[in-house]
Amino acid sequence: MTKNLADELQRTARQALTGLHPTPQGQESGGLSFQRLLSAAFRGRYLVFATTLFGLLIGTYLAITTANSYLSTGLFLFTGTGAERESLDPTKSSQTSQETIATGAAYILNTDELFLKVVERLGAARILQPYQPGTEGDSGLRAVFFRIQRDMNSTRPEDRTPDEALKRLKKTITIERPRYTDVLTATCLANDPRLAQEILKTYMDEAVKTHIKKYDSTRAYEESQKGFIDTQAKLTAAHLALREFLDRKAQVDDFDMEKKRLQLDATEGGVAAARLESEVAVKTEIVKDLLARLKGPDAIKEWTTDRVKPGLSSEALTKREGELLDLYEELAGLQRVTSDPNHQVIVDKQRQIAAKSSAIEQMRKISIDAKEVEVSVRNPAYADAQKQLTENQGLVTTLSTELKLTSAQQIKRTARLRQLLLIETEYELLRTTMQLAKSTEEAARVNWEAMQRKRLLGDGNFSSLSNVGFASLPLEKEGPNRGKSLLGGFFVGLFLGLGIIVLRSLPDSVVRTRDDLEQIESLAVIGVMPRLDGTNLRRHEALREQGW
Repeated sequence: MTKNLADELQRTARQALTGLHPTPQGQESGGLSFQRLLSAAFRGRYLVFATTLFGLLIGTYLAITTANSYLSTGLFLFTGTGAERESLDPTKSSQTSQETIATGAAYILNTDELFLKVVERLGAARILQPYQPGTEGDSGLRAVFFRIQRDMNSTRPEDRTPDEALKRLKKTITIERPRYTDVLTATCLANDPRLAQEILKTYMDEAVKTHIKKYDSTRAYEESQKGFIDTQAKLTAAHLALREFLDRKAQVDDFDMEKKRLQLDATEGGVAAARLESEVAVKTEIVKDLLARLKGPDAIKEWTTDRVKPGLSSEALTKREGELLDLYEELAGLQRVTSDPNHQVIVDKQRQIAAKSSAIEQMRKISIDAKEVEVSVRNPAYADAQKQLTENQGLVTTLSTELKLTSAQQIKRTARLRQLLLIETEYELLRTTMQLAKSTEEAARVNWEAMQRKRLLGDGNFSSLSNVGFASLPLEKEGPNRGKSLLGGFFVGLFLGLGIIVLRSLPDSVVRTRDDLEQIESLAVIGVMPRLDGTNLRRHEALREQGW
């Protein structure tokens, strides 16, 4: 209760008026109405514009100057069996969980010792290679953009030290091991895709070597590997020696196959030569017999006598009959062409046919009435023997030629076979050496594969770390997203300005509008005096002139 009765009555009246006109929802006292917030934002629009512009500039700066980053990924397969228990567990307890062993393996992959080996192998200058975007052919705005990036991300040569390279590797190389799996994921982030792949590949190689050196008993493994490599070299040398012998000295692709072929050809050639000699001998005897039949004392007579009727022979009669048939055919052709039977050509052809028929009848009558006489004719047996002689002489010539060719080929085959037989001992020695090297290499391979399986399976208290996914070559950049940088800067500046306006508006009690006065005093405003500035005066003067 206040001491002043008038103040108390005034406060009571205000509360009663407030009850008659309740505050609209969202404009209750103690908060910041949307209307006030909108008014405050309008009043502070230049501040919002300035902060938004500042955020946009920051986003643009980051989008322009941030170098591209590329992520290379590789996979390790880890198999732990407890060989490293003594190094990981100082208490030397009898039970060590697989999770602890795997954690220890991941710890080894993040040691400075391993990173320093990578630095020594690649060099600090390569690891800290400056960002070099674009090409020499770039021009215009693109060239300016790339030049700004190169300038903002450049480093001095004296700053590319092993310590800086070590710091860079610690930041860019990460090892992750998902739960319930033996696969470790290694990633490397760099400003060039090939650099990221090279760094991660070197890191993974050195990691395997370091792990083997720390936890593996490498003597038997290295001896097995060395033995396998040596046997491979011996096998290669033996193979090359045998190949050189076959190519240069023997001049064959397959010694045994060529030898068998020559032996088979020699056998077949001998059989063929013997068969040809036999055939030539047989044909030669046949030729001798035929010559004796044709030219010897008991030779067949070339001519014999035969009794025939003179004036006509069967051949002459047959010839005349053939000529008569030809005339009949010519007549039939003329009759098909000319429908007139009295045509001069047809009449002439009929006369020729009649004359030819009469001559044939006359020759037949003379032949029937003639007496037989003796004439000399060629002996058919002599002609047949002469024909056989010619054929057999040709066969003798052909077979003799084939026999000469077969004999020449047989001589060549025999010489070639003899040449191969002379160097067969050397070939057998080289082949035996290669077979021995091959069997030795196979045994070494089996031993080497067994050692590898032993390492992979963890037999003999080995701890295995092997590359199962080699360092990949990034095909796309990992970042940055320049559009997101611009949008992020824009929205950060915008919300920063709005936040400043909200913070400034909360304690603000300045009365600026009728609503502010009614809310504070809880009384209705019945009139408002306009601000008598130049703008309002000119507006009122204009209204009065228009008659308002």
